[in-house]
Amino acid sequence: MSIDESVRTAVVFVHGLLERRPMDVLDLLAKTALTPDGDRWEYTPQPMEITDSYEARRYAAPSGVDLYEYDWSFLMVNGRYAGFIPALARVLIRRPRHVPDELFGIWRVVVLTVLIPLAVIVALFVVGGYFLHTGVAGWIIGVATSVVVLTVAVAVFRLLPRALTRSFLTTGFVNVARYFDIAPESHAARRAIRGGLVDLLYTLQQGHYARVVVVGHGIGGYIAYDALTTLWAEMHELRAASGPAPSRSTEADDSTEDFQRQQFCRWQDLRRLGNPWRITDFVTVGTPMALADVFVARPPILSGCGRVDGRRALFGSLIRRGVVCSCPPLDHDSGESTTLGGLSPFAVTRWTNIWFPVRRGAIRGDWFAGALAPLFGTGVRDIAVSGSLPERLTPGLAHTRYFKYPEKDADGDLAFELRKALALEDHSGLDVSVGAPDPDPATVGRLVYRSWQRSM
Repeated sequence: MSIDESVRTAVVFVHGLLERRPMDVLDLLAKTALTPDGDRWEYTPQPMEITDSYEARRYAAPSGVDLYEYDWSFLMVNGRYAGFIPALARVLIRRPRHVPDELFGIWRVVVLTVLIPLAVIVALFVVGGYFLHTGVAGWIIGVATSVVVLTVAVAVFRLLPRALTRSFLTTGFVNVARYFDIAPESHAARRAIRGGLVDLLYTLQQGHYARVVVVGHGIGGYIAYDALTTLWAEMHELRAASGPAPSRSTEADDSTEDFQRQQFCRWQDLRRLGNPWRITDFVTVGTPMALADVFVARPPILSGCGRVDGRRALFGSLIRRGVVCSCPPLDHDSGESTTLGGLSPFAVTRWTNIWFPVRRGAIRGDWFAGALAPLFGTGVRDIAVSGSLPERLTPGLAHTRYFKYPEKDADGDLAFELRKALALEDHSGLDVSVGAPDPDPATVGRLVYRSWQRSM
């Protein structure tokens, strides 16, 4: 492993939690991503001069790493619960065997919370009917039954919806539902959020960084994924001069580690040609993208009640149509012989997914995260954290605790796995990016618009 402090790396963090104070989450990420010097971390806050966003922030480490935070929350201006009811219905109204493994435990709790009060009400009617036949006054039975029914109704229909919509336990679920809502105002908010991150990544790739890494936590994984695929479609054809393109063979027949080595080699070839794409790695942490076949595919609400659950088939059709980019890319991805196709960002960018696993039927772990390879392709390297005990087993809170314990970095802990995936101290192979030629816009036979230009 070579270390060269003249080679700079940018880490762009897209958070998935609402911050109570500025830079709270970025500070935790910096400590989790950077290796400490003894018992302290060396990084300093720096001005964010490359963008006009007042919400963007940056930390600089002496090792040549700059950490940027992209704050999108102020752009989420659509309704607070936009899309929440349909998304919740798609999750709850289904047969038990069709419930995703990570949600089955909490699904069972919610269903029992609803069914038990209903059973109590039915039992009251049965018992009340019995007492009527024994001569007890009807008004006494009516009063007692009314009190119990009203108490149960208040508990279920007031407290439960509040817990489902306002609790920090389900904030991530609410935000994902808002992000993928199909209403026009939600579409506008999604476009603005994606466009802001695209512009930040575009600017970073025009600077002095040899490598850019994107880290998405929670819904930030969805946002970062959208931005990566959008930016790649804009700039995948750029090059300095004509020449052979990186290999278009993107089959992941071997192990995921071998495939990721092939991705890095293709990225090096791309940089030699002068393409400005500097994003080598995409790391998702605790992302609900594991439920993309529910949120993105949007199956019919009652589809989970049938014998066959068609959400996976619907999601697969989105990949075949090019709505979703897979890893590895599909072979039919279009593109000229001298370029990779516009749907192939993960031909050159490695994707690692890290999460706190939850056993089916249990509630210990992250309810909203899981393996991504079954949905997005075998090129995604899935890492279920085996350490970080007992923090990752806290029911309902695991999703908020990924970066809470940076000092725990033993083999299998979250900090260990994240630092290994980022490999910020390993500069081997980055000299190609440092000495890469500048792209020639004339090599692209079309006018490339920036996202902010398209929104004007």
